[in-house]
Amino acid sequence: MSSIASIVHRAHRPLSAMLVATALLAGAPTVLAQDGAPITAADPELMRGLRKNVEDFVHYVLIGKGDLARTAAEAALGASASDADLAIAVDESGVGERLDRAFSRSRAMGDVSDLASRIENRVEAGRRALARDPQRIAQSIEMLGKTLREKLLAEERIAAAGEYAVPQLLKVVVDGTNPALELQASRRLVELKRVAALPLAMSLSGLDNAAQRKVVGILAEIGWPTAIPFILEVAGASGTSEETKAACMSAFTQLGGTTTDVSAQFTALARKFFDRDDTLVAYPADPANNLWAYGEGSGLVGEPVATNVFADVMAMTLARRALASDAGNTGALAIFVAADLRRENTLGSDAQPGRYSPQFFATASGPSVCAEVLGMALDSRDHALARDAISALSQTAGGNALVAPAGRAAILEALRSSDRRVRLDAALAIANAAPAQSFPSDFAVVPTLVSVFGGNVGARAAVLGGSMEDREAISGNLTAAGFVTVAGAQSFDALEVDVVKADGVDIIVLRGDAAGLKEQVGRVRASGLTAASPVVAIANALEETEVRRAFDGDRSVVVWTEGGTSETFRNAATGAVMAMSGSVMDESETAEYQIRATEALRALAFGSSKVFKLSDAEPALLRALGTTSGGLRMLVAEVLALGGSADSQRMLIDAALAASGDEQVALLDYAAVAARKGGAAASESQMSALRGLIGSSEGATADAAGRLYGSLDAGAAEAIKLITK
Repeated sequence: MSSIASIVHRAHRPLSAMLVATALLAGAPTVLAQDGAPITAADPELMRGLRKNVEDFVHYVLIGKGDLARTAAEAALGASASDADLAIAVDESGVGERLDRAFSRSRAMGDVSDLASRIENRVEAGRRALARDPQRIAQSIEMLGKTLREKLLAEERIAAAGEYAVPQLLKVVVDGTNPALELQASRRLVELKRVAALPLAMSLSGLDNAAQRKVVGILAEIGWPTAIPFILEVAGASGTSEETKAACMSAFTQLGGTTTDVSAQFTALARKFFDRDDTLVAYPADPANNLWAYGEGSGLVGEPVATNVFADVMAMTLARRALASDAGNTGALAIFVAADLRRENTLGSDAQPGRYSPQFFATASGPSVCAEVLGMALDSRDHALARDAISALSQTAGGNALVAPAGRAAILEALRSSDRRVRLDAALAIANAAPAQSFPSDFAVVPTLVSVFGGNVGARAAVLGGSMEDREAISGNLTAAGFVTVAGAQSFDALEVDVVKADGVDIIVLRGDAAGLKEQVGRVRASGLTAASPVVAIANALEETEVRRAFDGDRSVVVWTEGGTSETFRNAATGAVMAMSGSVMDESETAEYQIRATEALRALAFGSSKVFKLSDAEPALLRALGTTSGGLRMLVAEVLALGGSADSQRMLIDAALAASGDEQVALLDYAAVAARKGGAAASESQMSALRGLIGSSEGATADAAGRLYGSLDAGAAEAIKLITK
């Protein structure tokens, strides 16, 4: 095993402390089928009160008595009862169908609607908790061998428990002491299908040969290809019997397997998790999902992982297994690095640090792996991950190796990203690497660096579709949300021109009917300028469901219903940007980029780069000299001085003559540098003003003015005049 692969194999093991903490921080459910405490019934008096409050709430909503419905709802919610108690009260009251109608009707009853939503959410949470109660699951499994009525009820309960029933069902199968019950448990596992496949597959390596054959057979019947790499892993293990190997290969064929390369199979599955394929996640809408492992003494145990990082943790877990099988699998290493970086980005300060940071793996894995991570980030339109990959590349790849790699030149693709930060980071990385030979898109580096000095500092927005009045109204909402509208049009072709002028946008707001919105989003994604831009799609109330369904699973599109409050619009707009970029680019961050860009240009000027055309930066820097201040202004002046053009020289002289104090001294010296680099270019009026400054100043200012005067090679007359005066 290579050194990096070996470190990856050890670094996050065990994951348990990190994952449990992560789940708790994310509000993971506390009822777990494998080790949760059984749910106990509430006080009978409390339950009677709950049932009455629920019945009253339903009755008063259906007859339109909002005040009385509100009182009943507040009483139900205010009782010292758990979500499970509330669910039991609802189910025992027999008001299921009427309650659904009450929920629907309450939407038009003002503040009753919020209370109804809280009841609905708590009832659903309670039903989930009841279904996943380990004691209830155990009772249901026992009922499988009893009367037909009990068996049917047990099957219904096990189906509701889903993945959470797998540990106890597997225990029955592994024990094998009750053949009839084992057969029933096996059938229930097959009927659970997708949600049983991953826990069963992840248990395989911990089972003995006899149990492995049983589980492999169940997985083959389930027919979910997620199990393939785990089955191949068992087949290739040293302690696997010939009978078990044969069972594994039979299941492999039945599941449609094509390659027996274990590492490649784990890598492919890890990539699917990295791509956030929701079909691989048992409960995408839950706050947490389980990472499963089998222990000889504990059986199948799941550790809750926050759902927003579950796919990343699974990708890391599977990539680690791929590397354990083949330490030279750089594709698996790239997936591990990318998923680890993204996990940290998602959790932020809540991320639990391991022995080695995600940044350590990114840099220690080398530039070729970092480049692959960058490609994955660009493909998934993950701007935060792209920036992390660029940062690692800038620390590991230098010169031509950065811009002319053996494979995909992801850094050059990043230079054309629709996200400003990604473009700037790529340009900075390339400029600081100082390649000695030209390369595709080298002409774009300097203009990208100086684009940060353009106008419209802050979050830029574009509005597409609707009438002029509609777009003006949307612009008003954007302004209230802290955005600057820099582009707007009825068609995307017209909008594209304004997007180019604005040097890209941070968000696009679309307005139209359901069909129009689908078409507009497709057009936005087809353009290189906006391919990864977050989108707010404004839907009318009648088509809201259809529009939400159309963009379900696309985190780059947030749907906002027309007529909502300005606060909900602000939440939608900032949420869309947060999902793609992490935050809007504010003035302080813009200033930081301006400093970094100017420092990079200064380094190129000192290095006399033959690849980059620094004169392309001059117009923007000349404007910046008049709009910036402090240290940044001095950096801009230095770069202009090193360029040595006549325009830069004259602008520096004007700036120096208008300044005072230490800033005037510095600007006079920068103007002198420009004169020495490019030859004297001062106008007669400037020379006259400079002579006036010399005559009226003293000390450091006079010395600096004298240095500039001498650099302009205006003769010794002024010095003689002052000597003889």
